[in-house]
Amino acid sequence: MHSVNRLRKMNVLNMLSKAKISLHLPKWLISLFVLFQSGFRGVSLGVRVVILDAEGAVYLVRHSYMKGWYLPGGGVERGETALEAAKREVAEEAGIQMTGIPELHGVFLYDGYAVPDHICCFIVRDGQWIPMDGANSNGASGDGEIVEGAFFAPEALPDGATAATRARIKEIIEDGPVDDQWLRRA
Repeated sequence: MHSVNRLRKMNVLNMLSKAKISLHLPKWLISLFVLFQSGFRGVSLGVRVVILDAEGAVYLVRHSYMKGWYLPGGGVERGETALEAAKREVAEEAGIQMTGIPELHGVFLYDGYAVPDHICCFIVRDGQWIPMDGANSNGASGDGEIVEGAFFAPEALPDGATAATRARIKEIIEDGPVDDQWLRRA
């Protein structure tokens, strides 16, 4: 009987959520509830995209809110496929429009946050993308999220390129074994 009552309470919360009915709870309590619930419910899903030009250089971005150089990417939004998220993130962060279907390099587990994250990593090769009209020449995004973006030769990645970024590029360029962890901890 206890589990039936618990299910009824969860169903009521789900119905209120879907009906967009507010219980006027403080934001900190809602945030805590979401974090608590997601910790028991599973994982989040994100995407990263390796964009290669004709010379084999890789496009990396620097964010305004965290240090280092990263592959363009971000979270998959509700109702969006991983491929749609990859296309959106590449447009937003790199000013690049995908014209072909990217190759799925792998699906990786990143267990570095409170909630584990799965990351779909795609490869977009030369001939499968074009620069978008109005893209900033220094790679900065109009919304201030990306402060710089540029192509780098794989053997000359910038200081601050993250270990996970370097690992994915090495796997692709050297056609080596693919690790199932986004960032392998020693």
